[in-house]
Amino acid sequence: MPLDLHRGHVYIVDPDARNRAACRALLASLGYTIGEYASGSTFLDAIDPAAPGCAVLEADLGDMSGAEVQSRLCALRCPVAVVFVTRQGDVSAAVAAIRAGAANYLVKPVREQQLLDIVNGALWRSIADAGHARTRQAIVAHLALLTVRERQVLAQVVNGASYDSVSKELGITKRTVEAHRRRIMEKMGARSLPQLMDQLAEVGWTQLRASALPPTH
Repeated sequence: MPLDLHRGHVYIVDPDARNRAACRALLASLGYTIGEYASGSTFLDAIDPAAPGCAVLEADLGDMSGAEVQSRLCALRCPVAVVFVTRQGDVSAAVAAIRAGAANYLVKPVREQQLLDIVNGALWRSIADAGHARTRQAIVAHLALLTVRERQVLAQVVNGASYDSVSKELGITKRTVEAHRRRIMEKMGARSLPQLMDQLAEVGWTQLRASALPPTH
């Protein structure tokens, strides 16, 4: 399914009203939903931490730094991408921002087309990341529905064990193994073993291995 850029928001966070207005006029030409904020705190209070978007962020916001805003977004695991567009910048600040996950770090004045391209790309990535996060959350929720025995069967089956091997390993009949596998597929919403494997890969194979084999007594 193609990504819909209109699902995401662009946030302009800058204490200078003229800068916000100029940036809004430029970005509005692409039909984005835009919000303006004069401080980092008002921006953080207003956003939905689970919703995708792109923040065009001044590094010096008065009440807090742009780096602090970026850190808060990371702590919230918010998918909003950050593009710094700042009056003053230095190499160390830019490197730190990029290492912390910023999509870009630009020093004003910025070419209009450059800003449009960067925001557009950042918004695409944010929407994709938010979609992946929702998918992972759904898979984890489905895994939580499995019983201890179903997790044991799951760990055996996806490691390639035959029904006979699982039956011997767990001390249950082959028919019971088949019944557990059927319920696992139903709970996970998977139509095939390859689809189930893709789901497990999405949330991390090591996570499954750690939780699927509880101690035996």
